[in-house]
Amino acid sequence: MKDRKKRPITITFKTRIERQGETEEYEFNARGELYHRGSQDYLRFEEGVSESEKVQTTIKWDGRELILIRQGAILMRQAFITGIETSGRYVTPQASWETKANTERVLVQWPQGKRRGVLHLRYHFTLQGQDTGVHEVRLTLEEDIRS
Repeated sequence: MKDRKKRPITITFKTRIERQGETEEYEFNARGELYHRGSQDYLRFEEGVSESEKVQTTIKWDGRELILIRQGAILMRQAFITGIETSGRYVTPQASWETKANTERVLVQWPQGKRRGVLHLRYHFTLQGQDTGVHEVRLTLEEDIRS
C-alpha cells in the first residue's frame, strides 16, 4: 500500500490465547483508518476496554517488523518480527511490566480497492517473565464504503 490518503476501514479483531490447555477468545469490531507515511503503513483504531475507558491503537508495518502501540487506559509498545524474540512494555495506572514476544508468524495483506485485507499474528508472550501463553491475533480489514 503506497496511498498517502487516509482510507476508512472496518475491522474485525479476534484474539485467541492458549495457555495450559485452556483457550480464551476475545472479539470486537471497530472503525479505523489505514494510511502510508514514509516507508511504513499505519492502521489506527479505537478499542473500548471498558464502558468508560478507551485505548487508541496504532499498528505500524514496514514489511518486516510490525509494531503495536496502544495509548489511553493502557499503554503498550511491542514489536513483532517473525522468528525473533522482541521486548516491550505494558503499563496500566497500577503497574508497569516488561513484555517479550517470540513471534512465530506475521502476515499482513492490506485491502486494495474494496477488497478485504488481513493481519495475522501468532506469538508466545510473557509479561514480567510470566508465561501468558500462545496468542493468535487476526484482524480482518475492509474498506469502509459508508464514509
